[in-house]
Amino acid sequence: MSKGTIIYIGGFELPDKNAAAHRVLANGKILQDLGYDVIFVGVNSSRSVGMELLRHDFFGFECWNVPYPAGIVAWLKYILGLATIFKFLKKNRPAKVVGVICYNYPAVAQGRIKFLCQRMGLKMIADATEWYDASAGNLIYRVIKFLDTSLRMHIVHRLADGVITTSKYLTIFYGNRGKTTVELPTLFDADKFQPPSPREDVLRKCFIYVGSPFDAGRVNKARSNLKERLDVCIEIFYQLYTAGENFCFEVYGISEDDYLRVFPEHTAMLQEMAQRTTFKGRQPNQLVLKRIAECDFSMFFRDETRVTLAGFPSKLAESICCGTPVVSNKMVSLENHAQSEGLFLASRGEEFALVKQVMALSPTEINAIKQRAYHSRTFDYRNYTAKVSAFLAKVGV
Repeated sequence: MSKGTIIYIGGFELPDKNAAAHRVLANGKILQDLGYDVIFVGVNSSRSVGMELLRHDFFGFECWNVPYPAGIVAWLKYILGLATIFKFLKKNRPAKVVGVICYNYPAVAQGRIKFLCQRMGLKMIADATEWYDASAGNLIYRVIKFLDTSLRMHIVHRLADGVITTSKYLTIFYGNRGKTTVELPTLFDADKFQPPSPREDVLRKCFIYVGSPFDAGRVNKARSNLKERLDVCIEIFYQLYTAGENFCFEVYGISEDDYLRVFPEHTAMLQEMAQRTTFKGRQPNQLVLKRIAECDFSMFFRDETRVTLAGFPSKLAESICCGTPVVSNKMVSLENHAQSEGLFLASRGEEFALVKQVMALSPTEINAIKQRAYHSRTFDYRNYTAKVSAFLAKVGV
């Protein structure tokens, strides 16, 4: 018998079009295993503005979406709260709605959902995985982003009955403010991944970067709001290239043109090592997963800012599930996983030495590391079922 229905709402695009979709699906599976019916309400970037909620079910879940907002008017309606969403939350269902989870949802809209939940006797839980930067873009965008983020993180989430966090930073932030929290990194269903196969080209080390290191149109002049330091990767590989090392480096998620808009000084470097470093742009998720599994290492580097402290790198969890070890930085969000199989972490400024270290590993050693990472199941959602159960009991869902 169902414990009731939980509606999960946010800017995720199912089934797998953004990292948010992977996170909420894994969390939904935890809730499902605990006996709840789960309904997702996300967005769809291919739909026209102004259309009603549309249903497309995925992975055994009831899934609905609204058009991804395009234009100022559509964004304002989305930020303030869509009438179609409120109507949807009020509907009667076979298994009574007992709670609503808002994933990184706009502050005003989320606040209105909280008050609606109070009137209906439901619990509202915030799923907080980002502390958004507002230092770039036009003035109107920066002001709206700053106000929305500040209101959301400092006030609206504190009105929630509980907060799901994704990092130690946010767990401490909301714990110190008396909130009931549960910390969940981005999780996956480990059963969906295949064990890695030994690579055939044992002479060349293959590295892969997957993600969006920055929005090329919104990087500030000081380049201080970069989400990830892909430029550090490029400079490291150029050093390795000039030293005659044998490697390949594939970049997924950003085009070379967009990268050079922000780092034009790297044009000559990339031209010189064009046979070793390639930009693939955005590609289907299944193709990217296949390439992650086939490579020796995935890699990314981040500076320590509030934006990076607040989040958890979903690409790290995904890579470990594929059985591909990760080269990255020591970060607060990774403290609980620093000893996990397949993680190679360096302090900022020591990245080159770490890459040289993993370059020296033999094919046999790398294959053994890949197998241990895959079989560790560190980021399988089933490992967190008990934690979520205890959290929901405290919240009263």
